[in-house]
Amino acid sequence: MARPKISTTEKKTSFFTFRVTQAQRDALQTMADQTGCTPGDLIRTKLFNGRFSRVKMARVDLASYAELKKIGVNINQLAKHANGGKFPYGIRDLLIDLKRQEHQIINLLLTHDSQSEDR
Repeated sequence: MARPKISTTEKKTSFFTFRVTQAQRDALQTMADQTGCTPGDLIRTKLFNGRFSRVKMARVDLASYAELKKIGVNINQLAKHANGGKFPYGIRDLLIDLKRQEHQIINLLLTHDSQSEDR
């Protein structure tokens, strides 16, 4: 199947070049990777629409991922014991602590993108 033709009014035929520092180039490439578009598309969107494209996926840092994994392992162990009819001593306190950690991580994940400086 052939690629659809682009009308002459939508075809990008002009070039515009500008210089950036290596740090700026790296930041631009990172933002482009996070939005799933090219750096040129990212710049055009910001310039003509007044804002950056939305990030396609949440940015979860390694520490948050590791903490979520630990919580998941603990919950699985507790579910296994509960399904087997065994309720370990101190289960209530452990569940309260896990729930508190879960809320903290969810709040961090929800506020992470809104507080980033690249928006």
